[in-house]
Amino acid sequence: MVLEMRERQEFQASDFALLLGNSSYDYGENESDSCCASPPCPQDLSLNFDRAFLPALYSLLFVLGLLGNGAVAAVLLSQRAVLSSTDTFLLHLALADALLVLTLPLWAVDAAIQWVFGSGLCKVASALFNINFYAGALLLACISFDRYLSIVHATQLYRRGPPGRVVLTCMAVWGICLLLALPDFIFLSAHRDERLNATLCQYNFPQVGRTALRVLQLVAGFLLPLLVMAYCYARILAVLLVSRGQRRLRAMRLVVVVVVAFALCWTPYHLVVLVDILMDLGALARNCGRESSVDIAKSVTSGLGYMHCCLNPLLYAFVGVKFRERMWMLLMRLGCPNQRCHQRQPSAARRESSWSETTEASYSGL
Repeated sequence: MVLEMRERQEFQASDFALLLGNSSYDYGENESDSCCASPPCPQDLSLNFDRAFLPALYSLLFVLGLLGNGAVAAVLLSQRAVLSSTDTFLLHLALADALLVLTLPLWAVDAAIQWVFGSGLCKVASALFNINFYAGALLLACISFDRYLSIVHATQLYRRGPPGRVVLTCMAVWGICLLLALPDFIFLSAHRDERLNATLCQYNFPQVGRTALRVLQLVAGFLLPLLVMAYCYARILAVLLVSRGQRRLRAMRLVVVVVVAFALCWTPYHLVVLVDILMDLGALARNCGRESSVDIAKSVTSGLGYMHCCLNPLLYAFVGVKFRERMWMLLMRLGCPNQRCHQRQPSAARRESSWSETTEASYSGL
């Protein structure tokens, strides 16, 4: 992301200044030491790429993500009295995706110009982005675990428990995400970099802390949720294939497709982040060509990751049969508010999931 690349650029300048024995970046002093230090890598290529690529991409994703996830939330809220546990998790997932894309216009301006919104919005925007990034991954893991308990162990964790249990689980997920985003509230600020002649939204602690945060994001926001999803669905598919549960396989089609989309969209970005971490730790040699390639790859793959926020509503529309039905009913209700129109929709009161033709069947034991 632009924030990470500008932080790296500023850090390299400070590193160079430290080698010269001058913390104020005054390169005119200690000239005798400059023979033994190499200057920071130029960032013109990656920053110019970001200025051309990121504002347009973020603006497009903002519009599509807000409209798509708003439609998903509207459909689910119109059926809120009969939501299943899966529907409830997907409602919170749509909320997380919508809040994440709300931050994209700010980062588009940051990429095109500089950070112009002050320290307060720097903290809030970055924290909001990370909260919803973590929430999306953890909510998908919760859906996977719920399906796993229901099908593999015939345990109805949410359907037979207290009615508020699924909501409490979602609240716990949001609380964990808020804790993971605390460093943004505490350590981020808008900082004027005189050498770059720009204002940056960045952490005010050393590079080792930034590397630790990237490791935390990689592990908590991607690897652990992905491992939970992979294990749960591998066990589920094994059980259903052995029992020839074709009906339940069809019922799980949507959630499996959503998880696969998550993996395909976010894996490239986190592989690039892993390379960046290894370079920070010295496990991979750092040079200007590799660094520039990593920065550009991070911009491209992060854009692919953010597309996941817009992709989920499309998956629901094309894969979720009941979602299409509920969406059509909602549009009909908005276009024809008379009670006569509602009487033509006999399926409106059925207590079924909005996402697949037989999702409720997957709640029953084998």
